[in-house]
Amino acid sequence: MTRNLLLILTILTFISCGNKSNETIYKTKSGEYASKTGNFIAAFPFEPNYTAIDNQMGLDKFQIHLYRSALNQNKIFSIEYYDYPEYLSKSMTDEQLYLQGVTNFSNKMAESFKLEFQEAIEQHGLKGQYFVLNLKKNALDKGIKGHIQGKIFRKGNRIYTITYVGQDDKNVDSFMKSFRLIK
Repeated sequence: MTRNLLLILTILTFISCGNKSNETIYKTKSGEYASKTGNFIAAFPFEPNYTAIDNQMGLDKFQIHLYRSALNQNKIFSIEYYDYPEYLSKSMTDEQLYLQGVTNFSNKMAESFKLEFQEAIEQHGLKGQYFVLNLKKNALDKGIKGHIQGKIFRKGNRIYTITYVGQDDKNVDSFMKSFRLIK
């Protein structure tokens, strides 16, 4: 009896974990990965892990939703999104939000990286900002290799940040160019 109960609980645990995963990320027929809750599709090199991080800005609480696929510690593909409080997102133009997003990201990585390039872009009907950060001399002197490519998009009060951190890899262009919203 105890053995059967344990077996049933184990099966239910696997089923419930699997259903949660399918709600968060799934593989499409084309081989890309999509998120129903995130409302996006992208060509991750393999199935990304999902993490929700509680965050707070002033009195406003929200979650950062992070999808990450790492080939190794030197090749990391990420998409994160969060929903800004509506009053805050309405107070900024797209351009202001993109510039602030790039500045905030650059400041977060400032110990080892410096912003080298940014430009306005359009991808799959979304207007956004593309940026590149390269290693600073102090990181290069330590033998660290790599760079960061990123894109920021806005849809309503939702902000998407698509990044690649690491050394050159054949999957970077397809990943960065593939991001689009589910229609």
